[in-house]
Amino acid sequence: MSQLLNQIQGLFPTSKILLVYYGGSIAYGLQDEESDEDITLVLDNFSGNIHLNLEEIDLFVFSKERFIQRQNFDETITSYHRASADNLMSIDSNIIYLDPSFVDVLEQVRQCDSKEFMLKHLKAQIDYGKMRFEISQNLKSHYHIFRLRGMVDNFDKTGHYNLTVPEPWFTKMMDYKRNWNNEIGQSYLNELEAELEYLIEYRNRMMDSGLG
Repeated sequence: MSQLLNQIQGLFPTSKILLVYYGGSIAYGLQDEESDEDITLVLDNFSGNIHLNLEEIDLFVFSKERFIQRQNFDETITSYHRASADNLMSIDSNIIYLDPSFVDVLEQVRQCDSKEFMLKHLKAQIDYGKMRFEISQNLKSHYHIFRLRGMVDNFDKTGHYNLTVPEPWFTKMMDYKRNWNNEIGQSYLNELEAELEYLIEYRNRMMDSGLG
């Protein structure tokens, strides 16, 4: 990992590395032989947030302030980035580097109300899903609709909002993820739209019950 950290430091020589961890398919436990490595990077002495592609690595770079805003679902952060705020749930097994000066801040960010986080994360995922469907019905990222549907189902059964995706959602998610650009993927489109509508209604019921 020292090579990766050296590479990052070379890209941002005036910034201090605070946190590096795997996001994307690795964070969600969905990686396969075709998956790129998504890495979330938090820097001090850096402004804003950017996305860099480094061959097989997608680097999502945040200033400390923007990272905290993302985890708080600040509306100045795009829905694309807010929707991935749940990748922090698996950080204990996917952390690459944590600077001692950022330990307390990270712990504070993680100590959020579970239902409040769920409500805000649902909104971010719904906003992102709706936007992507407006762009095209034929996109790999639509698998997140099945992923979120499974997370909601698991919450109903266990009372815990985490990255667990039970059946049948896990199989649907992986089947679509692998076949999004062929006839198998096309056969899921109506169901994906229906489940997106279900998530919208589910969140509305949460709001009506006083959680909003």
